Amino acid sequence: MKRILCSLIRAAWFGRKMVALVAVLILLMLWLSGTFVSKIEGRDLLAKPSPPPGLKTGAVELRQYPLTLKQVGTVQTRVQVEVAGRIMAQVLEVPVQEGQAVNGPDGQPTALARLDGRDIESKLRQAQTQAQAADEAMTGAKAQLGAAQAQQQAAEAQLEQAKADLQRIESLFASQAATGQQRDHAISQRDVVQANLRAAQQQASAAQSGIARLSAQREQSIAAVNEAQVMLSFTTISAPMGGRLVRKTINPGDMITPGQHLFVIETTAEPELHAVVAESLATNLVPKQKLAVRIDALNASLEGTVREILPQSDPRSRTMLVKVSLPMQPGLITGQFGTLEVPTGTYSALIVPSRAIRQVGQLHLADAVDTGGLPHRRFVTLGPQHGEVVEVLSGLKQNESVVVP
Repeated sequence: MKRILCSLIRAAWFGRKMVALVAVLILLMLWLSGTFVSKIEGRDLLAKPSPPPGLKTGAVELRQYPLTLKQVGTVQTRVQVEVAGRIMAQVLEVPVQEGQAVNGPDGQPTALARLDGRDIESKLRQAQTQAQAADEAMTGAKAQLGAAQAQQQAAEAQLEQAKADLQRIESLFASQAATGQQRDHAISQRDVVQANLRAAQQQASAAQSGIARLSAQREQSIAAVNEAQVMLSFTTISAPMGGRLVRKTINPGDMITPGQHLFVIETTAEPELHAVVAESLATNLVPKQKLAVRIDALNASLEGTVREILPQSDPRSRTMLVKVSLPMQPGLITGQFGTLEVPTGTYSALIVPSRAIRQVGQLHLADAVDTGGLPHRRFVTLGPQHGEVVEVLSGLKQNESVVVP
C-alpha cells in the first residue's frame, strides 16, 4: 500500500512539471508570432511606397561607336643619329652620360669624346716645317729668277748694240773704211753677247722650273698641313645635332677604329609610334589621318597623326609598318610599348553616366529606377569608358533609368 502511494505522488509531481513546460512553450510561441506587439492596419500593407524626393536619374542609351582593332607598336624618334669614329685612336675622355641633353652645331657643340692625337700632332708639325721650308726655298728661287731675268734683259740690250755695231762696221768695210780685223772683232763681240743671252735665258728657265717644283712641294706641304689639321679635329668627337644622348658604347682607355659606332643621339621634339599593322587594316589608313594611341607606361591616350605608311609588306607576317606622329608628352621615351587603334567600322553599345556606377570590391553596382520611381540595386558588367559615360555589357536595358548621385 505504501509503494502505491509513493507512485501516485511521483506521478502528480511529474504532471505539474509537464503542465508548466507546456505553458512556457505556449507563451514563447505567442511572443514570436507578435501577439504582444501592436498590429499594423491592413490598408497600410497594401499601400505602395513613395519614391525618395529629389532623385536624379540618367537614361540608359544606345549609341554608336567606332570599332577599332589594336595594333602593337614601339615609340621611336623621327630623327636618330649614330655617331661613329673616323680615326683609329685611344679614348682619353668621355665627358657625357646617357640621357644627357647635347647641343648641335648651331650653338656650341657638345664634345662627346676626346681621343689621343699625339701622332697626328707630330705629323702636323712635320708638314708645317716642310711648308715653311718650301716657302723659304720659293723666296730664294724667285730671287734667282729675278737676277736671271735682269741678266737676260742686259744681254738682250748688249746684243742689240753688238748687232748695230756689226752692221756699221760691215758698211764701213764695204766702203773700205774699216779693216777686216775690225769686222772680225765686231762679229766676235756679237757672238759673245749671244752666248751670254743664251746663258741668261737658261738661268731664267732653270729658275722658273725650280719655282714650279718648289711650288708643287709647297702645295703638297700645305695639303699635308690641312690633312693633319682635319685629322686632328677628328680627335674631338662632337654632337652632330641637338637632342638627347641615349646610348654610348665606349669608355676612357678603349681603342676605337674608323666607322665604329660610338654614340646614339635622338631628337626629343618629334616622337613617333612605329606600329606593325596587318595588311587588311593598313588599307584603311591614309597619311594625315588621326588615330588614337595608347601608351600603357604613362596610362595615357594620345591623338596621333599618320605620317608615313611604308609601301612594303613583310611576306612572313603579312604586316606593314605605319609611322604615327605623336604630340610631346612628359615621360614619353624611345622603346616604350604602345597600341594603335585602327578603325574597322562601328558597333552599338549601351551607355550610362559614369557617376551612376559605384564599385564595391570587384563588383560594379547601379541603382535602376522601376516604373514606380523606386531604385533597385543591379549588378552590372562594364565595358570601355568614353569620357563621362561608360559602356554597360549586362545588368541594364535600353531606356531604363539609373540613379545619378
